[in-house]
Formats: sequence, C-alpha cells, structure tokens
Amino acid sequence: MSERTRQGSGRDDAALTPARRPGELRTWRYGDVAVRYREELDGGGTRLTPAFVDCVTRHSVKPVYDHALEWCAGPGFIGFALLAAGLCRRLTLCDINPAASACAALTARAHGLTDRVSQATGPDLAPLDPAARFDLVVANPPNFVALNPRHPTTRRLTDDDLRPRDPQWRAHRAFYGGIARFLTPDARLFISEVNPSDALVFIPPEVSEPYDVRARPAADDFRRMIRDAGLRLLGTHPYFTGRDGARLEMMISEPVR
Repeated sequence: MSERTRQGSGRDDAALTPARRPGELRTWRYGDVAVRYREELDGGGTRLTPAFVDCVTRHSVKPVYDHALEWCAGPGFIGFALLAAGLCRRLTLCDINPAASACAALTARAHGLTDRVSQATGPDLAPLDPAARFDLVVANPPNFVALNPRHPTTRRLTDDDLRPRDPQWRAHRAFYGGIARFLTPDARLFISEVNPSDALVFIPPEVSEPYDVRARPAADDFRRMIRDAGLRLLGTHPYFTGRDGARLEMMISEPVR
C-alpha cells in the first residue's frame, strides 16, 4: 500500500454532494484504497477519517502496528485508511451490522486484501476470535447517550438508525469491559468522542435545544470505564470540527504496565 496521500485539515470543509438514492453503493477514496459503502452506513467516516489518521500518526510511538482493530467499524473507513497510510499490517473490522461488513468485504476483495483484512460481525466484541491480539484499536462509535426528541435533527432519525445512539453508554461499557483481554502489552487505543466535556451537547452550537442530554460530561463516564478496564488515559485531544459545530476529541489510552 502507498503512503498517505490525503491530509486531514481537522475541519469538515467538504462540499455537499448531490443527493443519491438510499442504499446506492458508493465509493470513498483514501490513498490507493476505494472504500465501498452506502450512505446509511456512514457515521461520519467519510469526513473525519483523514484527520483521525493524522491524529493516530501524531500520537503513536510505533511507526507501524502489527494488527489493528476498528470497533464500530461500519464499512471500515478508518481501518482501510490506516492500511493505505502504511500504519498497520493487518486489520480486523468489527461491527454489529451485516450490511456494513458486506461493504467492507467488497473493499477487501477489490484490493486483494482478504489475507490482511477480516470482518467480525456481531454485537460488541463477541464476534472477535478469542485468540486475536491487537496493538492498535481505533473507533468512531455512537457518541450520544440520550438524544433529545425536541431537537429538529433527531426528529428525522429512524428508530433503527444505530449510528448516533448509545443508550446508557451500553456499547461503550461492553467495549471497555471486554477489550483488555485482546490487547498486547504495548497496545494503544484511539477512541473518538463528540463534545466529551459537555453534559448538554448543542449541535449546532446556536440552537436552543440540546442534541444530547447527559447526566454529566461523557468524559467522566469514559475515564471511569478506562480505569476499570486496566487502562491508562494518556490524553484527550481535539482533532476535528464538523460542519454542524460538533467537536470531536480523541481519547487515547494504553494498558497499565
């Protein structure tokens, strides 16, 4: 794979693309890799991935990781970009949605990567091979615990849209509660969160109704999960701002040694 050819600006300045039919297969490119996806499977990966990869590059202690896991992978925007950037040798994409895994499999076959890329389809970390070990874990998971039904954007979401919702942080708790046994001693985790220091999340910032209503800042819960998992939080780093004003920050952690 070639070195990274796309640079992340850290801000979502991409032009709006023409509307397409729901379910239509699309292509998003990063370097030499053309990721196949459908619009309803994109949780922001087509916009944030270049900045995500740049953040991994800046905060890594290894030039190349052996085996990367993308949790809540969707079609694998981040994972395939890491491969294209030469940041990992092997990749496992874990997602609950079979449609997302099917897109990832299409991408892997199209680029002759089936010997380096595998899909694990199912809830939480349950579908992972118990013998698998990862020295890099990345994710852009669902970032909102209690969407406000009065917010104009949430009214347009369908009940089966899994992308934004993590009620009671159940997915986060399952992830941090189970990830330790899959980590190498020198592993590093990069988990993207939205406005983690806020209890009330206003997106866009000028609206009167909060988008997400949290009992406390999400970072308080995540820090506790990280600690209970036997991990050490290395830092929380802003890395991307969405067109809607959402502030994305990377929570970086590693096993306690």
